[in-house]
Amino acid sequence: MASNQLADGVPTDTESGLQTLENAPNGSTKLAPQPNKDIRPLPLSSHPAVSQSNPSPNDRAEYKNQHIDANGLSRNGNTDYHSVSQRLRDGEKVELLEGQKPGQKFVLTIAGYKKEGLSEEEYREYMTEVHSPMVKALMARYGTEKWTMIHNTATTRPLMARIFDPQFANLMSYDCFIQATFTSIEDVVAMKADPYFKKYITPDHENFADTRGSQMTIGYLEEFIEDNKVLEEAEDFEAILARQDRILRAREERRKGTAGMNGAVNGNGKRTHEEAKKAAVFEQEEQKVMEMAGGEGVLAS
Repeated sequence: MASNQLADGVPTDTESGLQTLENAPNGSTKLAPQPNKDIRPLPLSSHPAVSQSNPSPNDRAEYKNQHIDANGLSRNGNTDYHSVSQRLRDGEKVELLEGQKPGQKFVLTIAGYKKEGLSEEEYREYMTEVHSPMVKALMARYGTEKWTMIHNTATTRPLMARIFDPQFANLMSYDCFIQATFTSIEDVVAMKADPYFKKYITPDHENFADTRGSQMTIGYLEEFIEDNKVLEEAEDFEAILARQDRILRAREERRKGTAGMNGAVNGNGKRTHEEAKKAAVFEQEEQKVMEMAGGEGVLAS
C-alpha cells in the first residue's frame, strides 16, 4: 500500500485518503479493512427500474422525475397510509418508549461501505443521482422528516489532519454516513413493507452498498444548534459547571456502589459483572434482529 505523509507525520493511503494510523498517537491501530467481496457493480442500464435499451440522458431524466412505474407502483407509497408524525399533528397521542422525551424523534444511522469495485465517484453518483430520487418521495410519504448523506472521500478525509490530536485520533473507514429522522419505528416498518420498496429499493441497495459490511443503529435525536443558532437560551456558565460537578459526583457514587456488588474493573481493563450482563443482553437483541432479518443482517439504505 503506497502511502504519503500527512500532517503530524501520520501516513495516509494515497488511494483512499485514509490515515493508516500505524504511527499515530494515543496507541491507535490500523483502520479495519473492508470485507472482501467478489461482487461486480451493475451498470445503470441494467437496473430493473431503467430502460434496458441503452437509455439516453433524456430517458434517465424522465425516469428520475416520474412518480409511477410501469407496474403502477407509486414512489409516494401507499396513499392511504397516515404516518405517526402526521397523526401526532392531527392530535393523536402516541405512547413513548422508555427514555424518550415528549416530541423526541429517532434517527436511523447507517455507517456504510461502498460496494466492492466501485470508485468513490461511482458510489456517490449512484446514491445521489439514482437511489435518492428513487426513494425520497416514498420516505417522505411514510413520515421521514429528514434524510441526509455524508460522503467521506479522498478529498475530505485528509482534512482530519487539521484537527488531529490524541483525542481526535481514531479515524473511521466508512465511505458514507446515512441518517434518516423519523417519529416512530412503525413508519419505517410500514415503508419497508410497501410494494414499491420491495420491488425497487431493496434490490437497489445491492447496486452500490456493501450490505453485509455496513452497520447501523437507531437512537434518540438531541438537537442543540440549527442554522447557526443555539436552540436553547444560553445558561450562566457557573450554573453549567455546578451541574457538571453534580453529575460527575453522582456517577462516581453509582460506580462505587456497583463495584461493591459486582466487582470493579481490574487493572487489565476487563469488564465488570454489570457490563458483562449488558453485553450479553445486547448480543441477545442483536441475534433477534438477525433472526427477524432472515439471518442475513439488515440491508443498508
